[in-house]
Amino acid sequence: MTIKNLLFFTSILVTTLISSCKGEEKIDNCISNELGYIYIVDSPSTGIVNETITMKVFFSVNNGCGGFKKFITCENGNTRTIEVEAIYEGCICTDNVPTIEVEYRFIGRKPGDYLFKFKSSPTDFIAVPLTIN
Repeated sequence: MTIKNLLFFTSILVTTLISSCKGEEKIDNCISNELGYIYIVDSPSTGIVNETITMKVFFSVNNGCGGFKKFITCENGNTRTIEVEAIYEGCICTDNVPTIEVEYRFIGRKPGDYLFKFKSSPTDFIAVPLTIN
């Protein structure tokens, strides 16, 4: 084998190793976000001004890689519209559809009637009234 052939095969080997390392980086990037739909909200009906109200929120994710990322809240007066953003981390996921339980916390700064609308489908919401005394 000549030196020219040896250099050629060495360059192919190095190129293959470098490209395979880049492929491994793609595996670490198997992360996506999407909205999750809430199907149960467990909340008290009353609360006290400046005290934390905790609501248990249950939603499903599409597979075993799914989890809770954050709440997206839109305020309009005393009405809050709440969506769940789920995060999916992993390239190979189980086919189960787990239920995730998280807590939504609210502090009423003034007395009054509040309405929380938790997104349960693309067009529907679960309405949860709350009176702050």
